[in-house]
Amino acid sequence: MAEEWETIHSAEVAYKTWTTYQGHLNALIEEFEGKDIKDITHLDITLILQRMAKQRYADKTVRSRFNVCNMIMQHAMYQRYITSNPCDIVKIPKGLVKTQRELPDNSEIQKVKDGLSCHFGLFAYFLLFTGLRRGEALAIEWKDIDFQRSTINVSKSIYFENNRPKLKSTKTVNGVRTIPLLAPLKKALSAFKFRNGYLFGGAEPMTEQAFRRAWERYKKDSGVTITPHQLRHAYATILYDAEIDPKAAQKLMGHSDYKTTVEIYTHISNSREQSAVEKLNSFVANF
Repeated sequence: MAEEWETIHSAEVAYKTWTTYQGHLNALIEEFEGKDIKDITHLDITLILQRMAKQRYADKTVRSRFNVCNMIMQHAMYQRYITSNPCDIVKIPKGLVKTQRELPDNSEIQKVKDGLSCHFGLFAYFLLFTGLRRGEALAIEWKDIDFQRSTINVSKSIYFENNRPKLKSTKTVNGVRTIPLLAPLKKALSAFKFRNGYLFGGAEPMTEQAFRRAWERYKKDSGVTITPHQLRHAYATILYDAEIDPKAAQKLMGHSDYKTTVEIYTHISNSREQSAVEKLNSFVANF
């Protein structure tokens, strides 16, 4: 049943999405191999999730395992192999580990600013002042940038399939958005005389291998150690410090769920409080 679902579903989703499903699919096949799908109960699935929780798997990983199992069961119902989906009454374990990517500190942000002239330095600088996802930034064309109105139109994204770039619409409906072309970035982009094709790649988008080589060289030249996604969080920090309302920040970040923006803002706030406590402790230690 799982293999039948794989054949159908792998052709319906993006390559990158399918690669995230594959590991969970293999784990479920190994868990239930040789067992009739009609005999799999909600308790069997619950025990798998509880075991993952005890082994300290992250919340996202446990939920992904469950989601793949649920999709297989839904397919089985559609094919009339089973009459009910055992996942319908399964509850995700509470207290799962939720991992949050560390916010880049001020020294890393300064390296990004200072490293604008480095090879591929514009890419990091662009992420810092737009908050775009990597794929969204790689899909930006010069025609998407309106220097008169100081805006950038975001409507598509790049993903890689066997190194080759593939264009798709943005991750969510909210991903289609117009964001401000902030003054520091506008100044950096205005220095370019030729404005044709893709901002990063030229006539064609960059391949995955070309991107990885460029990013690794940039890290070596600039001393930057953070990831492109952390620069998206750095942009969220800029919005937070500028006291941009979370609802407005949601639109600028392209989040489909308002709660995601609030969680990031909360994480920034908590990080600031922790930093203040550390400074206070450092001060009184030498008092």
